[in-house]
Amino acid sequence: MQRIYHSTYKDLPAITLETDLLRVQFLPGSGGKMASLFQKDISREYMVQESGTTYKELQYGGNYVDSECSGFDDMFPTIDACEYPDYPWEGIEIPDHGEVCSQKWHYHIEADSLIMHVYGVRFPYKLEKRIRFTSPKSLHMQYKVTNLSGYDFDFIWAAHPMINMEEGGEIIVPYENGQRVMMIFASEEDMLQQADELSWVNEPAIAGSNQIDGRVTPGTSSAYKFYYEQSVPQGWCSYRYRSDGTGVTFNPKEKLPYLGIWVNEGGFKGHNNVALEMCTGIADRPDLAKKLGRNSVLPAEGTYEWFLNIDLT
Repeated sequence: MQRIYHSTYKDLPAITLETDLLRVQFLPGSGGKMASLFQKDISREYMVQESGTTYKELQYGGNYVDSECSGFDDMFPTIDACEYPDYPWEGIEIPDHGEVCSQKWHYHIEADSLIMHVYGVRFPYKLEKRIRFTSPKSLHMQYKVTNLSGYDFDFIWAAHPMINMEEGGEIIVPYENGQRVMMIFASEEDMLQQADELSWVNEPAIAGSNQIDGRVTPGTSSAYKFYYEQSVPQGWCSYRYRSDGTGVTFNPKEKLPYLGIWVNEGGFKGHNNVALEMCTGIADRPDLAKKLGRNSVLPAEGTYEWFLNIDLT
């Protein structure tokens, strides 16, 4: 059984998609955000939830930290605030966490799908996404962005799912031991000092002082984010819960070739979460991604399409 219906999330209108196993809520009027991803048979909420009954909406150009930091936002066309570097938009500021997560998205329901779209504010584009279940435990999100101008547009799209983590839970990725990582920020001074030497290992038991592994520990007050320097060798990444062996897996197409990981062990707003940020470019900014040769371009009057599947395993 699949259902799509109007609902409420805190004090905001929402759209709920539901199967016998999963219930997911979106907020078209507040960034098109996925506010909740709930597995019914084990009563697990996968997305971080802010306390309180009033939703703290993000204003355009506002500070993301002061808003409802929860759920899954679309980051486009940047993550960090920056100025667009090139003609004809040179010097125009792109807001913190991008434009679309603070906008009201237009939406309609069509058969088994929720369809939403939004237009750029300072830049000429249209971003669309179609959301539907492909099985009782698999959510499919199809994206398309259209350039409404005659000039190429450099951008980053990144998934921003704030996944609840637990003691002993583990990040699982298709990278081999020794893959170099690029540290973006860290609350621990020793991690920052080793930033140029850090690498990834899949087995926590062999991790050394200049290595990062997938076993993360809630409640340590640490927070950090890094990117793998090379593109994803296979199109997936997961977070696994040790308590029952279940997990959530993100399966992207080849147009999401990079992966950033934000680990928050209580250092940010007291949350304990992992964000598996499949993305089109690294370094949190399109201008830096371009300098590193790991960027994405929306061609003049062209389109760029990708999808993301969220599977429970």
